[in-house]
Amino acid sequence: MIFFFGTRVRRKLLESGSFRCPYCLEPRGYERLGVRTWIHVFWIPVIPLGSGQEEVRCRFCQNGWAPKVLEGTRLD
Repeated sequence: MIFFFGTRVRRKLLESGSFRCPYCLEPRGYERLGVRTWIHVFWIPVIPLGSGQEEVRCRFCQNGWAPKVLEGTRLD
């Protein structure tokens, strides 16, 4: 029997809005994501590894930063 297992990063949308992107230097949309690594068996997440983290991702350039980048840069 073939047994597929490994780890996979899963992202969950927590919030979205507008901010000034540090890379684009323009007002852009962002997504605040909850990020967590899971052990999977047959591509089904089974056991979470460590604690979850948060990431802010620019919708235009797709770069990601710590949520602290939103302090004072939100436009909505």
